[in-house]
Amino acid sequence: MRLAIIGGGASAVTLIDALARSTPREKITVSVFEPRAVPGPGRPYQEDADSALINRPADAMSIRHGDPHDFLSWLRQAGRSGEFPSADCEARFQPRWLFGVYLRRRLAAATAQLAAGAGSVEVHTDTVEDVYPAGDRLVTLTSTGAREAHDHVVLCLGTPRPADIYQLTGRPGFVADPYPLPPSLPGGAPVTVLGSNLSAVDIAVALLRRGHTAPVRLVSRNGLLPSVRCRPAAIGPAEAGQLAEAVRATPPASLWTTVRRLLHRRLAAHGAPEEEMALDLAAGEPAAVRLARQLGRTDAADCWRAVLLPLLDPVGELFWQRLPLRTREVFLRRHNTVLATVFNPMPPATAALLLEGLGTGALQVHPGLSAVNPSPGGGFTVTAAGKEHRAGVLLNAVRATPYDPAEPAGRLLGRLAARGLARPHPCGGVYVDFTTNRVLGPARGLYALGHPTAGDIYYANAGSLLGISARAERIVARIRRGWITGTTALATSSTPTIGGRLDG
Repeated sequence: MRLAIIGGGASAVTLIDALARSTPREKITVSVFEPRAVPGPGRPYQEDADSALINRPADAMSIRHGDPHDFLSWLRQAGRSGEFPSADCEARFQPRWLFGVYLRRRLAAATAQLAAGAGSVEVHTDTVEDVYPAGDRLVTLTSTGAREAHDHVVLCLGTPRPADIYQLTGRPGFVADPYPLPPSLPGGAPVTVLGSNLSAVDIAVALLRRGHTAPVRLVSRNGLLPSVRCRPAAIGPAEAGQLAEAVRATPPASLWTTVRRLLHRRLAAHGAPEEEMALDLAAGEPAAVRLARQLGRTDAADCWRAVLLPLLDPVGELFWQRLPLRTREVFLRRHNTVLATVFNPMPPATAALLLEGLGTGALQVHPGLSAVNPSPGGGFTVTAAGKEHRAGVLLNAVRATPYDPAEPAGRLLGRLAARGLARPHPCGGVYVDFTTNRVLGPARGLYALGHPTAGDIYYANAGSLLGISARAERIVARIRRGWITGTTALATSSTPTIGGRLDG
């Protein structure tokens, strides 16, 4: 049995780990296609500054859905052994690079476990440019011209790179992708960051920790920083069950209204002030005032954000999938940018450092971004709220939802769509079956995991790896059933003509 995994980041690690833990007796060859030199960490968890923290607590980070404390257990064992003397293994929020080490170790362990059962994991550093059917199998065609036939293919493409909205790639001073942050930036020159999301915050914190002396400017349309994470409220089973039942039983046409009404009732029952919610969801409050206000509420049991996330976590995926497509599109267009600050909050320590930087003038947050243009004498002119400033260094942290067709992942999805093997989803990625993660189309053996499923499984991608791990286990279970029943990769016998070149 042959399985191809396109992409070698965190989603791929969850899949290989789930496969190893399923202890298949069958011989299986796993081909991982990952152009980075080191598979496992993906873009977000590469070697980077200690100050770049994961935005979720360590006890909520794991590649194993059934063992949510797996990372924490590994971390404590590493602390006892003294393997990472500079790391505080008891800290609630850990550096991204340390989670990258965890991913690499779990990948190595899963690879060894599969090898012990007559399986193997082969890592290829070339890029998959096309996937096409041949008989009852799926063939991967790489950038080097190599072809391999597989029984199953899983798209683990990771998150798209930041969008180059202003077409600046290649210009001196423009950093198109800030992961990892360049080790040397001019310490005495102002640095402008496009965006004010978590990626932008990572950049700002890393520069502030390096002692960057010139201002770091975060510039975006709304100027909203991620909210400050607070300790989750205690939500009883009856409370969570009421919302889950409403999500399952309410007709899709009235689901949005019904769930909003129920959430408002639950927030009111916990004493959550409506004024706080209104402030958190509106632009215009000065960044320093907002940070100070939210830092003062990190342990408040009546904070609406402390109540909302534990209520939504268990039913977020199903709620999104049952919403009408039109409602999902409107949400992404009108509400997603603001609510993403709530769904993906930053650690309090990060917020405290930003607040300090705002107080000293080392950090500035500018809303109203409207234009970025190359300057005749070099650098860039950035226009925000009707004012212009010059930027010699410009780091791109703009959130991207669609895959860029010029990038390998976008090219591949375009070719799959041209072949009729996948259908682009208007809300991101491709259409998938909600239960199995199978890409909807003629190929039974084609699956997607993580960001390529965002249109149908939004919350799994906005949330933690635990949701993705649960999905990985579903894919493995379905693949294993296919081994037993002998199900082929294709649902139909019709296959496009295969040429000796890249099509599409």
